[in-house]
Amino acid sequence: MRNRFLSAVLLGGIFAFSPPATRSAHAAKPQTAVPTSYAASCVFDISMLPTVEGKISRLLPGTHGDVVGVIFADGNEVVMPPGLAAQDHNLRIGAPLAVRGLMAPSLHLVRAFALAGQPVVCAAPMPEMVTASPPTSAQGVVERLLHDGDGAVAGALLTDGTVLRTPAAGARSADLVPGKTVYADGKGYQTAYGKLVLVDILGPSRAQAVHISDEPPVPRGAAPGSPAYDELPGAVSTGDE
Repeated sequence: MRNRFLSAVLLGGIFAFSPPATRSAHAAKPQTAVPTSYAASCVFDISMLPTVEGKISRLLPGTHGDVVGVIFADGNEVVMPPGLAAQDHNLRIGAPLAVRGLMAPSLHLVRAFALAGQPVVCAAPMPEMVTASPPTSAQGVVERLLHDGDGAVAGALLTDGTVLRTPAAGARSADLVPGKTVYADGKGYQTAYGKLVLVDILGPSRAQAVHISDEPPVPRGAAPGSPAYDELPGAVSTGDE
């Protein structure tokens, strides 16, 4: 009888003090579900990003004759990566659009990463294109400021639909103010989605416009034929001339 009691105690101890690994050996391991809405064209899984929807009131042209963003009727600006807008063959003013991306409510800005749908569609590689960019100018009233994907001011939309794209120096200009008249000079692109100007000179008027490029201006040299034309700044004369 004593031996039976001892055996029972020892057997119970084995079960009572079994290591956790032994007890959990047969437990089901959690599995990470692959979202069915994930598209093979997307490098990253963007299924956790919210969907933002709106009706297109304006298309924003790029330098390749493509669309690089839209303005929704509710006032939100949607910034798209190159090659994304081309995936939507129904992209036009008045059409609905749903994208997956990040929202900046204070800027009324959406950074789109994909077109929402089943499945979602990401940007496709864009072929290299050479487009003409003759000098052009534009003047009009600023309707709203435009941004890049990081939320920094990158230009403006005029009330006539012209899009101005400015370098960082121009984005800090006091002339880019909604409701204010602005004059811009630079390289121009006339696309199917409107006029685009890459701004080099900006101001409240043509007479008051200034150079705004991030690159320092090339210093003007001596006039051809003048005595200083052949002199190099900083060169030391040997006296043999």
